[in-house]
Amino acid sequence: MRRLPVFLLIDVSESMVGDSLYQLEQGLTEIARTLRTNPYALETAYLSVIAFAGKPRTLVPLTEMAMFQPPELPIGGGTALGAALAHLMKEIDRQVVRTTPDRKGDWKPLVFLLTDGHPTDDAEAAILRWISSYAARVNLVAVSIGGGADHSLLGRLTEQVILFNDQAPNAFARFVQWVSMSVQAQSRSVDAVGDAAPVSLAKSDADLIAPLRDPHSGEMASGVDDRYAVIVGKCAESRRPYLIKYERMKANLETGDARLAGLFYQNRYTLRTAVPVKNSYFELSDDSGSTAKIASADLIGAPSCPHCMARFGMAMCGCGGVHCIEGEVEAVCPWCDRGATYTAVDEDAPGPAINRGRG
Repeated sequence: MRRLPVFLLIDVSESMVGDSLYQLEQGLTEIARTLRTNPYALETAYLSVIAFAGKPRTLVPLTEMAMFQPPELPIGGGTALGAALAHLMKEIDRQVVRTTPDRKGDWKPLVFLLTDGHPTDDAEAAILRWISSYAARVNLVAVSIGGGADHSLLGRLTEQVILFNDQAPNAFARFVQWVSMSVQAQSRSVDAVGDAAPVSLAKSDADLIAPLRDPHSGEMASGVDDRYAVIVGKCAESRRPYLIKYERMKANLETGDARLAGLFYQNRYTLRTAVPVKNSYFELSDDSGSTAKIASADLIGAPSCPHCMARFGMAMCGCGGVHCIEGEVEAVCPWCDRGATYTAVDEDAPGPAINRGRG
């Protein structure tokens, strides 16, 4: 039986932290359950899951549906798309059986690339290699989550660039269903047409999935992806990391002065969540670190520590590291091990700039 290799290449960068990543992780279970009920997919589809942030990692190699176990999705800093593509090409070479004069190999692989941001590495070499050696023999579907990806770059990789509205009702549940139905459609297509089968994508409601009109135009649905600001903190007690996620406020407050709306709301962010992460966060983060900063005055709301529940999770040391404290006390920074006395910033003061994750 010839296999249909299906690769899920999933962006697990900091901007995905919280409910989005949880729902996507739960969705992998639903994808497996749905595909097992389809005779074509059950017989032919083999599924692999690759996660990438600052670095890529294969979580599940190509596995037949009856044996597939959905993995836990990690989180990391950065969106190293170039490294992710290089890793994907290596996995295709290693796992996909190619047709030779003596035998029929696997069907043309199907790849779903899910990303919500711009690359933080130099992806040019990987893109050129993909175009020259892989684009013709792999069906790649690039999914821009929330319209925040670099559409011009994705358009160089594939004609199939899809906008996924992650703010639609039941967005991720419906998206997972769409992926499952698309894999089923492709498995039926290769069974009927064979190697000449083009990529077959399931239909979806326009409020959830929409093809990019011209992926070569550089069209961006929402400009630069600055929808979120993510701060990396460490628990002063356990020294385990946590991520604080802020969402950009929409400038839709009714006011008689449009200039004030833009000044006070357009570039400010409100607290969305603070979640504990494992030390594996650093293993998937790129080694260069982030030089991006955000003004503390633009951040509305401060969380408690999601590890030890200390009241203040946004204390900043002189080294630039963010950690938790219980109040205006002397504390040791878990980043640099230096002690200092911490005091609250005056409400009328501009406040310090805070290191921001690479996204």
